[in-house]
Amino acid sequence: MQLVVTQARYSLMGVTIAYGLLLHNRGSLAAQDVLVRGIIGNGGANQQALLDGFFIGETGLPLHAAVALAPGETLRLDGELRLAPDQIVPVPMGDRSLLIPIAAFDVTYQFNDAADDKGRTARAFIVGQEQEPPAERLAPLRFDQGPRQYRRPAARAAAELPPR
Repeated sequence: MQLVVTQARYSLMGVTIAYGLLLHNRGSLAAQDVLVRGIIGNGGANQQALLDGFFIGETGLPLHAAVALAPGETLRLDGELRLAPDQIVPVPMGDRSLLIPIAAFDVTYQFNDAADDKGRTARAFIVGQEQEPPAERLAPLRFDQGPRQYRRPAARAAAELPPR
């Protein structure tokens, strides 16, 4: 699973992250009845609680469904995640106010006709701005400069549940 952030913007509607989620079947069997759930939240002090609740299935929304993903096939699913204004928790840093969104996706699928032959892959990503030149860490989104579209949005994997 890989996340490609195609747009990040802050407006009166909150913070919106447009993305392409790439799913690749590395197995030898087709992944069938693919269901993708997702969530967006704030990185920082409550990040672990957000991810814990999401990974055990308490939170998140269904975002995408696919009939099948053949062995060796890659599928791109496009969508948007929105953090509402009342959900935004900026991080103060000196005279700046920063936002560090975290997006997580949980993909479940069936890989055989037997009811117990289910698989799951889940991953969380930090969303920010690519630095110039690109670096291992992303720059956070500036929140104190008012509504805007961020020029170089990107994502980095932050946490993962191993595929099963």
